[in-house]
Amino acid sequence: MFYTIRWKLTAAFLLVALVAIGILGLYLSNWAEGYYVRALTADLVADSKLVGRLSSPLLNDLPKLGKLARSVSEDEQLRVTIVRPDGKVTADSHRNITTMENHGGRPEVRDALAHGVGTSIRYSKTIRTRMLYVATRIGSEDHPTGVSRVSKSLEKVDQARSAIHHVFLFGAMLSVLLAGIAGAWVAKRIGAPIHEMGMVARRMARGELGHSVKIPKGPHDEIDDLAATLNASAIELTRMMEELTGEKSKLQTILDRTDDGIMVVDHDACVRMANPAAAEYFQTSLGQLKGKTIIESSLSHDLAKLVERVLKSGEPASLEIELTQPKDTFLNVYVAPLGDAGVVVVMHDLTAAKRTDILRRDFVANVSHELRTPLATIKAMAETIVLRAKKDPQIADDFARKIMTEADRLTAISEDLLDLAKIESGRRAIRTEVFALSEVAGRTLSGFAHRAERKEIQLAIEIPSGLKVNADSEVTHQVLANLIDNALKYTPQGGRVLVSAEEAGGHVAVRVSDTGMGIPSADLPRIFERFYRVDKARSRDSGGTGLGLSIVKHLVEAHGGRVSVESQPGVGTTFTFTIQSPPM
Repeated sequence: MFYTIRWKLTAAFLLVALVAIGILGLYLSNWAEGYYVRALTADLVADSKLVGRLSSPLLNDLPKLGKLARSVSEDEQLRVTIVRPDGKVTADSHRNITTMENHGGRPEVRDALAHGVGTSIRYSKTIRTRMLYVATRIGSEDHPTGVSRVSKSLEKVDQARSAIHHVFLFGAMLSVLLAGIAGAWVAKRIGAPIHEMGMVARRMARGELGHSVKIPKGPHDEIDDLAATLNASAIELTRMMEELTGEKSKLQTILDRTDDGIMVVDHDACVRMANPAAAEYFQTSLGQLKGKTIIESSLSHDLAKLVERVLKSGEPASLEIELTQPKDTFLNVYVAPLGDAGVVVVMHDLTAAKRTDILRRDFVANVSHELRTPLATIKAMAETIVLRAKKDPQIADDFARKIMTEADRLTAISEDLLDLAKIESGRRAIRTEVFALSEVAGRTLSGFAHRAERKEIQLAIEIPSGLKVNADSEVTHQVLANLIDNALKYTPQGGRVLVSAEEAGGHVAVRVSDTGMGIPSADLPRIFERFYRVDKARSRDSGGTGLGLSIVKHLVEAHGGRVSVESQPGVGTTFTFTIQSPPM
């Protein structure tokens, strides 16, 4: 409130009135006191000289001198004191001279001896009021015989000054009241439209451009002209804001929808604007990205150096970089200058292409490696048959059987590769239905019963008969078959394989546990890769293609589930995958 223009104008009126009344009152008070003191001093000088002349013959007759002092004091209502040149008091109308101290140090006495007349005003402890002291020299300047001093109370002067103060205090209060009323009226006339314009301006600053200032009819002053200008500005701003909002909306939509990361970096290498794709590349939020430097945001010295080079040279440049933190990401970065705004950084993600290329090379290498061994074996056995079949028909028969085994292995690899390709390309249709999980699991286990009996491995199932799932029964059977097949391969004679399931949080967790050789912790992150084997020699001897777990992973994820593994070498392994529960 105290900072409004109404208060300031009112306060200005009040301050002017107070200062004017105060200065006038102080001046009149001082003038009245001075006038009265000067008049009283003139009278006291005359009285002092008269006392001096009367007391001059009696200076050595102290009783008569004292009587004279008292007589004059009673007639003139004054205090009369006679002082010798050495300061000793020889007569006083009000006190006993024997108890009075030396008056040689009184300023009026010193001035009277030196100049003939001396005056002084000071507070008298005797009568507890201010006193005016006037002293005149008795005798000549060269041979002074004493000092005649008279004094009179200034109580009437103080009373007059107090009366003046009361009058001026009343006048000041009345003037302040009138000035306050006048100031408030003027402040209202001036401040009200300014206050209204301020409110409209604040609303405009908040984006509320639909408000305007009311302009009174009739002649317009400067404030009305200012209000009209403000209204016109609001209309123009509304039009411009609508245009800017439309353009900003289009630009923001483009920035948000584009897959490329875009940033605007100022000349201090700080990010001033970015789109969600750029924040996703650096695994952070837009709020945390803005305001940070390039090196703080990306942790990439290559990107920081590229931006710095374009900022210095003013020429666009591009570079393919790799971000290693927080994850490996390959980017093709193009940086172009924006003048005073800095530079724009456009980042295109090459990670998928790079990974696809790496996977393609690895896949070709793995397939070549997996096919080379059985092909080489088939070729060697065929050559042996050609060379020794006539001499040893039994060798030809044995090697022919081994060729058939390797051919079956090649066929299994080809079938798994084709199956995996169908799953990855989406050509393997998923047909979901609600069925009892225990029935599919029981059917799958029965297919491995004979094989388990040969190895003396116990096959067990612990799935509630009423537990149902919403999935593709054939896919579920294939996943279980691959996991059970692996469990039988790597579980020694006399072991146990258990298939169990339980419902948890809207899905069903299915577990296939064995008491086999287990998997080292270093190999666990890679066991779902194509052709990855923990024990390559044993895997090939058991007839594995190295693609079973990769197929399991893709089939489970195609259902919207997840697959995981827990293992302890020498104790056993548990594979867990999730499938959806039936809808409520």
